[in-house]
Amino acid sequence: MSKHRSPNCPQITFAEAIEKGRRVYEKEHTHPAAKEVVAGDLGYSGINGRSLSLIGALRQYGILEGSGDALRVTKDALAYFEMDDGPEKQQAIQNMLFAPALFAELRELSKDKLPSDGNLRHQLIGKGFLPKAADEVIATFRANLSLAANGENEYDEGEKEKPLVTPGAAVTPLTKPPIPPAAGVQSYAFALSPDARAELVLRGSLTAEDFELLRDHIELTIKALTRKTTEPKQ
Repeated sequence: MSKHRSPNCPQITFAEAIEKGRRVYEKEHTHPAAKEVVAGDLGYSGINGRSLSLIGALRQYGILEGSGDALRVTKDALAYFEMDDGPEKQQAIQNMLFAPALFAELRELSKDKLPSDGNLRHQLIGKGFLPKAADEVIATFRANLSLAANGENEYDEGEKEKPLVTPGAAVTPLTKPPIPPAAGVQSYAFALSPDARAELVLRGSLTAEDFELLRDHIELTIKALTRKTTEPKQ
């Protein structure tokens, strides 16, 4: 019996995806690169399920384009990495935020106000999503929508009767308008579910070896937390 799979859709937020894409940009700039090379830029030892999933998400967001031996950073991603905050950069962000077909469809539902999670979940299951995958899609989309809306409020503060998402806003990788970071500090926020989120703060100049060690620490922490939550109470 074949295993049922949910329709293809990014499993990470745009804020996380664009920072992953920055790694590729810093290594390859706008030059085409083989999929194996891009996987290495992203911190993987080669092509596997995780690296393919991440590369797929970056392509769905329009951060990377092409395939095989000719993956490259897109013009929209280049604008994000190189341009100052303003209408052109914001338009590039909007293009990437809603590049996934499903997110563009959900955006149409949110012009006035996004339906309830239960309503969205019902619609996504009707499209073939498994219940857990539907919840992940909702959490990811809400995080992306919040990012777009917060950026718009920051850039056009004081204007009235604006649509929910419009060009012209400065957007940061956080889902809330951040306090200006200290030098050498990078902060990231990830939506885990409608009721849970995680934050990661990096300080100093990190090397590839540092990131490998960080990944090991995170995996060990997740295992410990999972074990703690599943152990029977005495």
